[in-house]
Amino acid sequence: MKRLLALVRKEFLQLRRDTITLRMIVMVPIIQTLIFGYAINYDVKHLKTVVLDEDKSYESRELVAKMTASEYFDVVKYVDSDSALRREIDSGYESVGLVIDHDYGKNRRRGVPAKALLVVNASDTVTASQAMGIAGGISNQLSFRTLAARAGWNEPGPPVDLRVRPWYNPDLRTATFIIPGLIAIILTFTLIQFTAMAIVRERERGTLEQLQVTPVTRVELILGKIAPFVLIGVFQLTLIIVLMLYLFQVPIAGSIVELYLVGFMFIAAVLGLGMLLSTLAATQMQAMQMSFFFILPFIFLSGYVFPIDGMPAIFRYLSYVIPAKYFIEVVRGIVLRGAGMRELWEPVAWLTFYTVVIIGLAVARFRKTAA
Repeated sequence: MKRLLALVRKEFLQLRRDTITLRMIVMVPIIQTLIFGYAINYDVKHLKTVVLDEDKSYESRELVAKMTASEYFDVVKYVDSDSALRREIDSGYESVGLVIDHDYGKNRRRGVPAKALLVVNASDTVTASQAMGIAGGISNQLSFRTLAARAGWNEPGPPVDLRVRPWYNPDLRTATFIIPGLIAIILTFTLIQFTAMAIVRERERGTLEQLQVTPVTRVELILGKIAPFVLIGVFQLTLIIVLMLYLFQVPIAGSIVELYLVGFMFIAAVLGLGMLLSTLAATQMQAMQMSFFFILPFIFLSGYVFPIDGMPAIFRYLSYVIPAKYFIEVVRGIVLRGAGMRELWEPVAWLTFYTVVIIGLAVARFRKTAA
């Protein structure tokens, strides 16, 4: 135990001298949380819209007013020709164009289909999907009102009253979905890079040769390297949780103690992977490049941004060997749904398994030698 504590103290002394790393430990989680939390936003509103109203009737103005009242469309310009509307959309300044047929109002009053065209810049598929969905909903509302009036329907509600109640994120806020999963991404991004160069740095500086003549065992050296970064990981986990609670207003519905227990497990898995990479790399540059090779799959195949069920089969199978996948499932379960270990036992078990395997591989791979 004394040898292990001495190694931990040595690592802390090295970190204290490395002021750049100390600043990164604090600043990287804050900056990344702010960037991801605010920049990633699926709640697309206030789309700049250009209108070509060929009818100029009460009914056409009602359609424009309905779209503006939804807060998803901001009419910034009216044009008088198809070519002018195309120029506006091509310029990229407006992303939506609304063309109202010259017989729109007359056809509404006659009870025949009234035509309007929504042109959407689909180079941004998220924005285009939201715009088309909202416009379709507005069209359905107007259609129902017209049909109900013609059929003599006097009830305040529709004939079929199907109500939707979203659980766990009733406001459908992007931050509520993004921030809990961001914990896994930030811990992966920072801790793998910090630890991937640990053994390599010892080898390049020659201190590994000095450790070679000491009675320190392989296990003690690995644990001595990991222990300080475990505390750093817990500090970063706490920092992200504080930002999540008080800056982004995302409450924790479940047990914060269980959140920390699972977070500790994931930190150990990430640090073990970083140590494994450091035993495979010959230089710090190689260690850095190898860490980036693993960081990207952690982001894109973990279910953080893209749903795993929508991926091709080969990538779904690859996601099963990524610890971040299970950690994100557990974090979102605890934070958003208030689930406990009983409901989340399967991803917790897989995360525990991968943690033990990764640390075991790092210890088995390590050779206390300068070669």
